Amino acid sequence: MQRMQHVVAGRSLYTRLVTRVGAVLAVSAGALLIAIWISTQMAANQAYDRILSGSALQIAENTWYDNGAVNVDVPLAALSMLGTGDHAIYAVFDPQGRVIAGDGEFRPEIPWNELEQGPLLRDGEYLGTPVRMAIIGRRMPVDGPHPWAVIVLAQTNNARTSFAQSLGSKALVLIVAMSVLTLVAAMFTLYQALAPLKRIEAAIRERDLNDLSPLALTVPAETHALVSAINAFMQRLAVHRATMRRVIGDAAHQLRTPVTALVSQMEMLETQTDEDKRRRHLDQLRERTRSLGALVNQLINHAMVQHRSDSSLQAPIDLGQLVREQMTEVLSNRERTPHDLALDMPETPCLIRGDAISLAEAIKNILDNALQYGAPGLLHVRLEARLERYVLGFIDDGRGIPAADWERLRKPFSPRGEGRMGASLGLSIVEEVMRAHGGGMRFEHTSEGYFAVVLDFPAYREPA
Repeated sequence: MQRMQHVVAGRSLYTRLVTRVGAVLAVSAGALLIAIWISTQMAANQAYDRILSGSALQIAENTWYDNGAVNVDVPLAALSMLGTGDHAIYAVFDPQGRVIAGDGEFRPEIPWNELEQGPLLRDGEYLGTPVRMAIIGRRMPVDGPHPWAVIVLAQTNNARTSFAQSLGSKALVLIVAMSVLTLVAAMFTLYQALAPLKRIEAAIRERDLNDLSPLALTVPAETHALVSAINAFMQRLAVHRATMRRVIGDAAHQLRTPVTALVSQMEMLETQTDEDKRRRHLDQLRERTRSLGALVNQLINHAMVQHRSDSSLQAPIDLGQLVREQMTEVLSNRERTPHDLALDMPETPCLIRGDAISLAEAIKNILDNALQYGAPGLLHVRLEARLERYVLGFIDDGRGIPAADWERLRKPFSPRGEGRMGASLGLSIVEEVMRAHGGGMRFEHTSEGYFAVVLDFPAYREPA
């Protein structure tokens, strides 16, 4: 027993999209926050370094050489520019490296060889506290290896750190707020974007079970393929259902009369007391039963062919081998066979693309018709290759089918009379099989005056 496959509902597509958008926003916000934090630190350092360098330059401008000594007048504005919250330390050195002003304990290393480059900014320490220093050299009119008076102005980092943290905190609040707003907007946008799927679901759910017409919806391009696939599936389902209804209707219509006659025959048999009449009723009952069996068999074969005609025909088949097998099977079940039997076909395989089961049924029907209603002494089967097609002919010396009935007998349930049993579906089955295989069936008379049923098949081609 085939196990039914159920569709398992996974995570919501909306949840997946929101999760991914949220993850992208979180990573973006983190990267942006790091970039802003670094930028804020750099901006704070640049701003406070400019103030520190400007204050050191003011002290340097008030440094001069007089009477063999370096003099300095530290302006109050130079230190007041450094702001509150920080401790400022300065020291002024003469060319000999002696402190002439400022804090005597503040003795950082002086880069004598770099003083010509202008204000130098360095990180250092004062009494174990990190400081930022501005070092400026002012050339003095003295001889010696270092003709410089050196001004070193240092400032603790409290103000710049506090400034950077303040900007960073404000940026963090702004980024978090914008990320939340963006996520909310994205959730709303995604909900609106997925709304067409809800409309498709509602359109299918609200449909009547018997309504298999295509969905008439205006959908985005991304879901157009989905709706087209659903419509194509419903179209195939409608075709199969119509086929099923037609088969059921045909069976009901064709079986009603013979079943009724069979029941009536059985009732008459029960009431009959005369032995001769009972024997005649039994013969008629036996004949009607055989007729009903032939009818049921034809209906089943017709339904099978209609069902398989919708399936894809992918398998390459050797038509010659198939004809040989069907002739062997049909002839082995016959008590009487024509004395002139012939099977003429190429020695090489004759490949066509098709369904072996339905093709075998079509060939068997033609052989059965030829042996039962024609071919009193001759039955020739010929398979020929003509360009890119194969022509299969069944030739017998029977009376054949009148030309006036050639088109009519291609349709189902078109009786030919002559006391035949069944539903007259043999040729209609062949017609449907040939149509499904891209071929055709025709009737003709040969130059010798024999009747022929000819099948025309396209040759098999290897896929590119």
